[in-house]
Amino acid sequence: MLESANAFNSMNDNSFFQFHQLISKIPPPENILIIYNPISSAGNTESVACKLAETLSGYGKNVEVCPSEKKMKGYARIEDNIAASELVVVVGGDGTVRKLLSLINKTDTPVYAIPGGNESLFARSYAMSTDTADLLQAIAAGICLQQFYGVISGKGIRGEKPFFHMASMGLDSLTVKNIGKRKGPLNDSIYLWHGLKALCALHHPTVSISVDGKPVVDHGSGYIIVANTSAYAKNLQLVPSADPSKNELVAGFLPGARPQHELVKAMRILQRKPANLPMQYFSGKHITCTLHDKAYPLQVDGDYFRNRDIEAESTIEFSVSERPIRVLIPPALNTTAQQTASNLSSN
Repeated sequence: MLESANAFNSMNDNSFFQFHQLISKIPPPENILIIYNPISSAGNTESVACKLAETLSGYGKNVEVCPSEKKMKGYARIEDNIAASELVVVVGGDGTVRKLLSLINKTDTPVYAIPGGNESLFARSYAMSTDTADLLQAIAAGICLQQFYGVISGKGIRGEKPFFHMASMGLDSLTVKNIGKRKGPLNDSIYLWHGLKALCALHHPTVSISVDGKPVVDHGSGYIIVANTSAYAKNLQLVPSADPSKNELVAGFLPGARPQHELVKAMRILQRKPANLPMQYFSGKHITCTLHDKAYPLQVDGDYFRNRDIEAESTIEFSVSERPIRVLIPPALNTTAQQTASNLSSN
């Protein structure tokens, strides 16, 4: 747990708690909604959710358990349940969290995640674990962080699509597309196999990028990532300055990306070290990316975006959410949060 907390602090450096308004306290929630993804990880999320519900009920909590939906619009059926809850606990991966972002923002319901996916970046970034005791202590403490997320829109995209971590075009998006609509639990070996297939056929998109109306890349070929957090593939740190406490996004671009860059990334993942690639970075509230040449897949928080490629000459718009969501944090981070809030209040 200490290792996770240290990784969290390193990810966000000293700027993470830059305003005391980012930290708030809620009464211990009594009505709790548990949403589990039945195909996450090894497919044991349902049993984890039910065991968690039994434990929480034993502490006098009113608990409801339901499976996740395949599409965001499916959650409209349980919007009232979310609004009536004082805490949403997600048992699953980053895709499950992503689909809930708009609703938990709309209802202002705090969220906590039990890692149940292959990466589970959201849960692990906040030192959340599968330990029920950690959740119980988090509930008792009631300390939340207010965190912004990203929103995707553009021509041909109905409405706005949220994401919490990153959207990218490159080997990762080709890999996710190869995995496609595979049914059943996913594991590291599946990602590795499809990643190798994508590497053999690797080609990068040609894009033009603007940040807050200022052109920064003109018809450049390479790897592109728009990030809201620095968490990505263990400690790879492709976009180290991205931070959900800031109401801005960071675009990272690796011009002239080559297969050897992917090999460097793979090696650094195994070593749990930063990639240290010669990437260019641009920060702002509004980022546009126009794809040239031919269609290309986009991956968003580990999912193939809308199960279709972005068409050539299409412009995708990335913006930061108008207001943050509330993330209930575990005891490993409570002391840091409270101490920082105290220091900021006294300055």
